[in-house]
Amino acid sequence: MFGMQRQWNNRSLELLAPAGTFDIFRQICDSACDAVYCGGQSLNMRMIRKGYNLSNEELKQAVELAREKGKRTYITVNSLLDPAELNQADEYLDLLQEISPDALIVQDPAVIAMAKEKGMSIPLHGSVMMNVHNPDMIRRLERWGISRVVLSREMSLDQVRTLSLQTDMELEYFTHGDMCAVHGSQCLYSSYLFGMSSNRGRCLKPCRWPFSGASEPFPLAVKDLSLYSHLSDMILAGICSFKIEGRMRAADFIVPLINRYGEALDRFLDDPVAHAHAERTAMEPFKKRDYSTAYAFGRPGQANINRRGEGSGKFYSTGKMFSTPTRESRHSLDDEPAGSPPGAAAGPHADLIFSVKVGSVEQALRALDFAPYRIYLSVEPFAPEIPASRKELSELASGCHEKGTELFLALPRMTGEGQKELFETLFASHPALKGALDGLMIGHAGQFEWTAASGMNIHCDSSMNLYNSRAAAFMAAQGASGWTPSLELPFDSLLALPAGRKTAGSMEAEPVLHGVPTLMYMDHDVSGTGADEFVLDTGESSLRIRKDAWERYHLLPETEYSLLPRLEELSAAGYSRFRLDLQDYGVDEMGPLLAAVNQALDKPEQGAEILKNLKSVRGGYSYGAQKF
Repeated sequence: MFGMQRQWNNRSLELLAPAGTFDIFRQICDSACDAVYCGGQSLNMRMIRKGYNLSNEELKQAVELAREKGKRTYITVNSLLDPAELNQADEYLDLLQEISPDALIVQDPAVIAMAKEKGMSIPLHGSVMMNVHNPDMIRRLERWGISRVVLSREMSLDQVRTLSLQTDMELEYFTHGDMCAVHGSQCLYSSYLFGMSSNRGRCLKPCRWPFSGASEPFPLAVKDLSLYSHLSDMILAGICSFKIEGRMRAADFIVPLINRYGEALDRFLDDPVAHAHAERTAMEPFKKRDYSTAYAFGRPGQANINRRGEGSGKFYSTGKMFSTPTRESRHSLDDEPAGSPPGAAAGPHADLIFSVKVGSVEQALRALDFAPYRIYLSVEPFAPEIPASRKELSELASGCHEKGTELFLALPRMTGEGQKELFETLFASHPALKGALDGLMIGHAGQFEWTAASGMNIHCDSSMNLYNSRAAAFMAAQGASGWTPSLELPFDSLLALPAGRKTAGSMEAEPVLHGVPTLMYMDHDVSGTGADEFVLDTGESSLRIRKDAWERYHLLPETEYSLLPRLEELSAAGYSRFRLDLQDYGVDEMGPLLAAVNQALDKPEQGAEILKNLKSVRGGYSYGAQKF
């Protein structure tokens, strides 16, 4: 598998170390690690600190040096690609092919597509930002040519062991370091506030602010992960690569830490019974925050929230804060231009239509009064609502079809193996229900494994973080017929996307036009109470967290997201389908909004004025990342 020295029952093991600069890389090559991961000057997930990451020449030297020392090198190309970066990525992959590292760590499907088209020989590893958490995702990524996955941080070791028994995929798992409270690639908070995307290596860590709730202020940040005392549990679970986080750490911190882990691994492999559990005190010199085992042994709950140390949100290098509590940017509707915005194409617009994503049948029936072309009924409704029953779905489908509206079932952003079996059994037991639905909206790539063969229309939700036309075309090749672009795209990038079927394979883009999006999606009950809904205050904004029917938590913005003032520009760019995300709206709140949207779609040049006359139910309107 690796051709390396550390072995367990004929399975090779690897201690994987981070390097933020070439100087640190050189020192790590003399440490007890087996492999090193690092990034170049662009397209990676650690772009926030100046002076870090390696130049192209340094990347070449790093690969050569590592090979001389008997180590492997993995280069991170794990950012989402803005449409303007596609040509740069294409050239960068050519350079990396020449450098020939031992693997590339990737997130964006566009990078996978490019690598396949080029016939690249470098193995591809799926980043933790792909949020791999079930066998279906692994099977799909195997089809894409991925040889290793960095598993979701929220997977327990029992779940990992179940996965390892079902696949030959190499499994990598975070072992030590700074963790996020939110599922991989499912945090939009930094981009919503600052235009600085956590999925593009530029997070300003608003999660580290002190949030006031039912108790004393606390951050939405978690303790550092340390599984030093549980390396044996990880090995027995089937993990092959033990990943240390810390590409922004200095050499005098990271090198001794790597050596400590290497020594513990070697002691265990030499004498597994006597050294099954290393002493926790060995990690005390490296403590920057309190330690936790995170999700390794189940959901940690509020006990995993960090209340001391570097969790205050400061840069390691300067001691300054990443960011301070900031109010969501509001539309200044009085300043919006009347009529056509500058640069908008003149002339008639195509017929504009809208869809609605809702969480309940009651919401869906209210939406039907305003003639959407499609309804997405979520199976992740906010508690205390539960997913619609089979009977309710069948009746709703009949009601939709009577009015010429399509009905799609919106699947979860994450599905455990048991959860997936529930949906499969529902459709297998009641084929008439499958026939009644017009399609499915999928929340992650693994859902292709059991939806593509259904013959149903498939729409890719915004949670899949499709950021560019290459990623959209890649999903079209998997069988999808439509997609919702990432909510993190700046407005100019959204305009640059091919909007219609003819220019993006068989995929038609349907951006979110208005609604209340989920900015954080997490398993953490940060309230510690199990409440269905609670409020957090930053001093600048009052945010709500809502629990869904599967006990996952959604942090919602204070304002409503709306692109209505930019509707004419979007229409001129070729968009004709738009989505409203209304799960968080009461039925009585939906009517005025839906009426206003219909009015704006009929006269997109009046979108700003129409929004100005609509009373916000959330205290204002925001462009989110589209402002930046």
